[in-house]
Amino acid sequence: MERNLPEKSFSSVNSAGVRNFFLLLSFILFSSITVSAQPPGAGIIPATGVEYQIARWSGFKKAAFTISFDDNYRYQVTLANPILNKHNYKATYFIVTNRVGKGWAPGWDTINMLAIHGHEIGSHSKNHPNFANLCMDPSCADSIRHEFRDSRDTIDAHIPYRQCESFAWPDGATNDSAMKISKNYYMACRGSYNNYEGKDPVSFYNIASQHIYHDTPLEIVNQYLDIAFIMEGWLVERWHGFQVGNDTNGYEPVPIQIFEDHLNHVALKEDSLWIAPLGSVVKYIRERDASVLSFIDSVGYNVTLRLTNSLSDPMIKYDVPLSLKVKIYGKMAQLSKITQGNNTLPFNEVSEEGTNYIYFDAVPNDSLIRFRLFHPPSGVGDHMAIRNGAENYPNPFTKSTTLLFDLPKSEHADIRVFDQNGRKIRDYSNYYSAGRNSVEFDGRGLTPGVYNCIISSRERETDIRMVIKN
Repeated sequence: MERNLPEKSFSSVNSAGVRNFFLLLSFILFSSITVSAQPPGAGIIPATGVEYQIARWSGFKKAAFTISFDDNYRYQVTLANPILNKHNYKATYFIVTNRVGKGWAPGWDTINMLAIHGHEIGSHSKNHPNFANLCMDPSCADSIRHEFRDSRDTIDAHIPYRQCESFAWPDGATNDSAMKISKNYYMACRGSYNNYEGKDPVSFYNIASQHIYHDTPLEIVNQYLDIAFIMEGWLVERWHGFQVGNDTNGYEPVPIQIFEDHLNHVALKEDSLWIAPLGSVVKYIRERDASVLSFIDSVGYNVTLRLTNSLSDPMIKYDVPLSLKVKIYGKMAQLSKITQGNNTLPFNEVSEEGTNYIYFDAVPNDSLIRFRLFHPPSGVGDHMAIRNGAENYPNPFTKSTTLLFDLPKSEHADIRVFDQNGRKIRDYSNYYSAGRNSVEFDGRGLTPGVYNCIISSRERETDIRMVIKN
């Protein structure tokens, strides 16, 4: 598989304990970019961080591609969906909720079937109004909110296991006022400006897309993708109606053969093309640009990292895995597996121009990531991380202990406790005062062993190694 590096340069993982981590594990993880001039195997590794990249697109693919349908026409399901299924491609269906099950529009059972098969169901409003015109009339403010909210809530009620998170502007009609209101209800909105997006959309609330018209030649449809692929950007296609023979259904009906031949062209590039619904791509971009890979500790056979970001939205579940590339020392023959909580993560070890890397996908703000080694580093035992103003007393303990930590100023701090498998078991995140703070940790009922308490604030990040004894 072709692996193209994203624009984001290698980042350096820094945290409390990282210096000792590299002094102890210099033959396992490669470190800072400053060592690039050293010959492979030199073993001269500054203790400043782990080099890593977060891929521009999932799987380190060269470009991203989304198929979207508007207005819930029948042929989008009966003709287009079987072609998608043949390639196992997932699309985004933007539906007008007041039209579902009426006339040519499929009903909720059909829409549920699409969602069960992995397609995204987005809102195309309640009644398909012109939002730019609505926003010009102050008396229509309630109507605008009802169009956003009611259509979203109707979809959520009929598909309760999957949230409606994205919206498509009817006829592409929008303005700054409409987009500002839409942010209260949706993660992203697709527009109708015919273009493709680059690494980051100019606006997540008016994402460019390319309409496929009834008379667009196949070679032009294919060229839209080819140009976005060359530019390593993101193409969102916008389809409406389809035609088979003399039978048409929907606005701007495109011969279904054009759609099928186009997807065959897409398939020629799929090894280097990330094909995903609009919501998945938006989440990936936001996670990618906000996430940091941090070192936690090294204990015996395990090296522990975590992938976090500051994204916080009660409406949105940011759970799309990010593709990571970590520079490693040598061939890392001791690596047995990578886990995140209870999940074993597939990984690839790749040598590129004499430098070794490990590729894997992980979900940010989830459980800790653990590199499991076949053998611990020679002569290295369990190592306690630098606490940098954080500790617990007593330690070890049997029933309870007090977490003590310092904050340079009053602020919100994320305080989470993870077990040996990287599962979060306690969360004491709250607003704390400047200076010394304390939290009582109740360990009754927990299995004896090592637990990590991670304390993160805007100013610093610290960790505490706690040991529950028998």
